[in-house]
Amino acid sequence: MNKLPAILILAFLATACDWFSLCREQVPIDFNVDLAPDVHVDYPTKAPVTSLDNMGPIQICRYDGSVADYSALSQPTLTGSVQPDGRVIPSVMQYYMTDGTPVHFTAYHPQANSLNSGVANFRITGQEDIMAGVCWYAGNSESPVTVSFTFSHLLSQINYQVIAESQASVDAWGTITYIKTVSPTSLDLTLNNQTLTANAIPLDTALPSSIGDNATQALTTTLTSAGSVMVMPGSRQLILTVKTSKSDVLTIPTDLWYMAPGNIHNVTLTFKGNATGIPITASLTGWPE
Repeated sequence: MNKLPAILILAFLATACDWFSLCREQVPIDFNVDLAPDVHVDYPTKAPVTSLDNMGPIQICRYDGSVADYSALSQPTLTGSVQPDGRVIPSVMQYYMTDGTPVHFTAYHPQANSLNSGVANFRITGQEDIMAGVCWYAGNSESPVTVSFTFSHLLSQINYQVIAESQASVDAWGTITYIKTVSPTSLDLTLNNQTLTANAIPLDTALPSSIGDNATQALTTTLTSAGSVMVMPGSRQLILTVKTSKSDVLTIPTDLWYMAPGNIHNVTLTFKGNATGIPITASLTGWPE
């Protein structure tokens, strides 16, 4: 009896089973974005990202396996465009692995200067956010979910307000040229734990507030904003350098010794007398209610 047909049938069935395993329908992955619960997006003087629709592209990193490990990444897996309603349009459609392997995602904003061994390096000017988006559960092909990134601010914001005690003080000091503070400007974000630290070569720089470093900011007897700056958080004394059109550069220590990530620190500069000193009060607030 010829056994060849039976062998062919068995081979066909085995091949069909393999093809069925390989060609199971892929399950697409959807994404959305939220802001951390303590971030109040309607406050006009907080960090540069004030709402979902002005985030711009986010950088998304993917890892497939039981425990997330992004330490081998040298570039983001994809980018995502955040929509006003929080949906994310991915640059490359993502699918779960068909064998049920868990998938993990993390995200950050803005684009980094570089990404090496799972560490994103940023170079800041003081006028941008650094934000990390944590996804607590990304599911698998057997249990698909919408992957949701909860973004929070990693830098500290310093808001400056200025006031002169009298018109004589206004006349004595003139206009404000700049307010600066020194901060590390080369910062590393470790993707595995969303920790932001200064790079081994931190590139400490005197960062001007948003009025710039050659301003003509009017000084009046009414409390007025003199801009803001985003800086590396941490335990160090906030020291300012201030220049006006009628004064030399002054170094001003403050009583602020800790700058908390995701918080606003309000610093009021009171200009007194005849350009002989600047008493300063510093107060810390969270994102306003």
